[in-house]
Amino acid sequence: MSYQGSQNSRALPLLISLAFLLCSSAVLAEYQPDPSTPRSDIPEQYQWSKTDLFPDIAAWEAELAALNEEIPKLKNFRGGLGESAETLLQAQHEVYTLITRFSRLRTYSAALFDVDMNSSAYRQMSGKVSLLGPVFGEATSWMRPELLSIDPEIIKGWMVQDEKLREFEYEFSEMWRQQQYTLSAAEERILALTGNVRGVPGEVSETLLSVDVKFDSIVDEKGDSIAVTLSGWSGLRSSEVYNVRAQATRVFFGGLRKYENTFAALLDGAVKTHILNKDARGYDSCLEASLSPDNISTDAYRMLVATVRESLPRTMHKYINLRSKVMGVEGPMTFPNLNNPMIQGLKVEYTYDEGRELITNALKPLGKEYVNLLAEGMDPANGWIDVYPNDGKRSGAYSNGSLAADLHPYVLHNFDNSLDAVSTTAHEYGHALHSVYASRTQPPQYRGYTTFLAEIASTCNEALLTNYLLEKADDVDTKLMLLNQRLESIRTTLFRQTLFADFELRFHEHAEEGNPLTADYLNGLYGDMIREYYGPGFELGPDDECEWIFIPHFYYNFYVFTYATGLTSGLAIADLIEDGGTKAADRYINNMLSAGSSAPPLTILRNAGVDLEKPDPILAAMDLFEETVDEFDKLWTKKYGKK
Repeated sequence: MSYQGSQNSRALPLLISLAFLLCSSAVLAEYQPDPSTPRSDIPEQYQWSKTDLFPDIAAWEAELAALNEEIPKLKNFRGGLGESAETLLQAQHEVYTLITRFSRLRTYSAALFDVDMNSSAYRQMSGKVSLLGPVFGEATSWMRPELLSIDPEIIKGWMVQDEKLREFEYEFSEMWRQQQYTLSAAEERILALTGNVRGVPGEVSETLLSVDVKFDSIVDEKGDSIAVTLSGWSGLRSSEVYNVRAQATRVFFGGLRKYENTFAALLDGAVKTHILNKDARGYDSCLEASLSPDNISTDAYRMLVATVRESLPRTMHKYINLRSKVMGVEGPMTFPNLNNPMIQGLKVEYTYDEGRELITNALKPLGKEYVNLLAEGMDPANGWIDVYPNDGKRSGAYSNGSLAADLHPYVLHNFDNSLDAVSTTAHEYGHALHSVYASRTQPPQYRGYTTFLAEIASTCNEALLTNYLLEKADDVDTKLMLLNQRLESIRTTLFRQTLFADFELRFHEHAEEGNPLTADYLNGLYGDMIREYYGPGFELGPDDECEWIFIPHFYYNFYVFTYATGLTSGLAIADLIEDGGTKAADRYINNMLSAGSSAPPLTILRNAGVDLEKPDPILAAMDLFEETVDEFDKLWTKKYGKK
């Protein structure tokens, strides 16, 4: 079937096939997601539970006031950490108790604000809790310098005698490893006081994009006027109607360009805070300052970028040519044809309930305990998830697992009944269950996990879901749709995120040389990199180079590369689980998900079966991408190519 073929002629076999895959007779629910829906119209059963955190805003305000008074009392331990093991242990426990209480305050304000960013009251609450960050930072800024002033042998001796203090052994060893980058107590206090200031550029960018920037409307295939919004952009750019995609692309990127100088100034401000931290602590680069605390070498980052760039002719460039062939594009591929399904008429809708049933079946290789936790978390009745989009809701999806030990994770979604939304659900619950296992296994100081490990559990879940669907598919149309899904997952997570990581490294190095980040520079650099990564078969539109503006991760200080390393590791672990069965799944859950941050991240990953100090997992992921391009091409050509 060519791209220009009938939208309905091939839909029925696919619907029948997918009905089999779902193993469910459920029909589409009456509620249909719409990003322009007022928050008040979202059915309550699909909203996350705020009362699990606090009964009401008054209780939250009372706890905020209490914490504002108690955090400064941490200074009472100052000068006494070296007195005894008991004093040191008491101080450590008090710190982590207050962190948990702070997380509860922050999660509650996010549960209100992130679903209604138009509310000035909720924005004020979010601002109030943000102010606690510098308060906490100042109250604890003296602790590491004081601990480093104590002879390490004294602390090691205490740990031998005290089992509870011995739980902090890895934390102390990391502190000693980073000693050369630790400042005096006075200097650490000053840096801590800048905490809120450092976060302003990212917060302003998010607010502008989510609330203040308004895009023009477009005309859909029915002739109706529809709004272009940040949360609705993903659906519009993947519409099966070219004219809708083309209008949306022009309106979205053209709308961003109107604010290009403002967003360039915001990104420049964020990078300046990274440079300030680098210079103050004595790191050689912003990249080293970001990765060193997680014990990750800058070589691993640069190896990822170099390995992916070297593969582009056989991977991304080949993929762009495949899209042009399948879609019948004359001339170069352009952005409006980049994100839509490669064949038309195969879009199938899933209700949220159908999606979670599908995910539960797909992830059974991870074992009964994992699947039971998964089912509990995905059930909206248990309050973990806020399912549907609404006007003013934060775009995208995330999992906040900071309270998983004492309560449960909080998952924000914008479920739109698409296969991509089902895949995103599996992704976010990879994060959520990573938090559950880590927080219920580790003591408070190791319940989180480093950014380097953050995207592995999520992408492993996605890989298992895709593999399950491909295994069950019994017709060419279904297989083509799923192969398309795999290609898009790898393209957007490995290649696109590596492009972002490459871009982020280059603009940081430009700024570190004393240059300002201007809109002209950022647009030019980003445009050149799109051409390099997508190849000679791709052509940029007039405003496409402004895409960088709406990527919030550029404010996260070298976070995007973890999506690429996470995907390669997730794919590798999914293969290990499918090949090794229960033993491999247990190894993954026990050695990685349950490990939290209790060891160096590369060691934790190696214990799960993947070594990212070598390029092998990256090359394997790119081999899979190339093989999938070839498989799609072969199946499509045999059935729909020219006879």
